[in-house]
Amino acid sequence: MPKPRYHKITRPSPKVEKFLGSLEARVMEYVWRTGTATVRDVVAYLAPSHPLAYNTVQTVMTRLTGKGLLVREREDRTYRYRAARSREEFLGEMSGQIVDELLADFGEVAIAQFLDRMEEVAPEKLAALLKLAQKRAEPPDER
Repeated sequence: MPKPRYHKITRPSPKVEKFLGSLEARVMEYVWRTGTATVRDVVAYLAPSHPLAYNTVQTVMTRLTGKGLLVREREDRTYRYRAARSREEFLGEMSGQIVDELLADFGEVAIAQFLDRMEEVAPEKLAALLKLAQKRAEPPDER
């Protein structure tokens, strides 16, 4: 049985490293920031702080493609990679999976804990959450 994704989380933080390995996270952060990249681009970016072999970075980027996080397109004799989804979409997807796993494992207890924690949320964030909840509760426009 696979471990739930929330087993990696020790404190809340929108960090990609909580869901990917550290090298995968650095590659994804670079691609999100630059828009596209080749393996050579990533090797050059990582070289000052973390020199790696070209083949190592190529393997990581191929795995990220297999996971559906990167898309690659042929460009001359190399591949150019781009993110399959934005950083925000990725984090939203991961947090959604964590919520699903918490609900499956703990059910109503997880919901009760979430509601208890709402008292600790800053008032402006709570107002935004309430606005979002009201918007989702409205029937869709029929135009």
